[in-house]
Amino acid sequence: MYDFCIFITTYNRPELLYNLLEDIEKSKKNFKIKVFVFDDCSTIKPDLSKFNIKLLSFFPNQGKKNFWKIINSIFKVAKNINSKYFVFLQDDLKICDDFFQILKIKYENLKDNKKISLEFRTDDRTKRPNWNVFEPQIIGEYILSKWVELDFICEKKLFEVLDYKINEIPKNRWDKDPNLSSGVGQQLTQRLNSLNLNMYHTKQSLVSHRYETSMMNSDERRLNKLLTNEN
Repeated sequence: MYDFCIFITTYNRPELLYNLLEDIEKSKKNFKIKVFVFDDCSTIKPDLSKFNIKLLSFFPNQGKKNFWKIINSIFKVAKNINSKYFVFLQDDLKICDDFFQILKIKYENLKDNKKISLEFRTDDRTKRPNWNVFEPQIIGEYILSKWVELDFICEKKLFEVLDYKINEIPKNRWDKDPNLSSGVGQQLTQRLNSLNLNMYHTKQSLVSHRYETSMMNSDERRLNKLLTNEN
C-alpha cells in the first residue's frame, strides 16, 4: 500500500523532469511513494537511472490531439495500484517544500462528502467559471471551482466513478481553433460535474512553473506565489 502514487507526463524537457524527480525525492520523507513517468516519445532522453520510477514510453508522439490516450493509459494503470492518494504532475512544475506532507493535510482538512479532487496549481482562472457556468467560491483555504486540470490529488474513487477511462476526444475539436487545449481537463470537469461531485483548488499554489514555454499550449497562465515555509 502506497501513501502516494504519482503520475508525471513529459515530453522533451529532460532537465525539468530531472529537477521535478529530485524535488520529489527531497519531499517524500517517510512516505511510501510510487512514481510513474509517461513519456510522449521524447527525442531527448534524460538519465533517470538514479530514480526509482516506472517509465512508460509512447510511440509515435501522441501530441495534443491524442493526449487523451496518454491519460487513458494512466487511468488503466491506476486500476491496479493500491495507494491512498494519487497525484497528477506535469514535468515543468516545481513543488513546494514538504509538498507531500502539506498536500496530505490540505486534502484531509477539506471536509466535503462530495469532494472528488483538489487542484494544487492555482492561477487567474480560478476567479471565473471554466468549462462550466459555476462561479468559484472561496471557502477558507480552498476555492470550490468545480473544474480540474492535471495538477491534482485524488483518491481511487475518481477513477472508479469515471469507469477507469477517458473518452475519445474527436479531432474536429480543433477545426475552428487549433490553439484549444487537449480537452482532457474539460472532459474530466464535465463528467465529474454530471455526477454532482465537487472539485476544489487550494487558495494558494503548492507548485510553480519553471518558466519554460509550454510544449502543448500557447497560452501563458500566471500562477499565484508558490507556498513556502515562510508563508
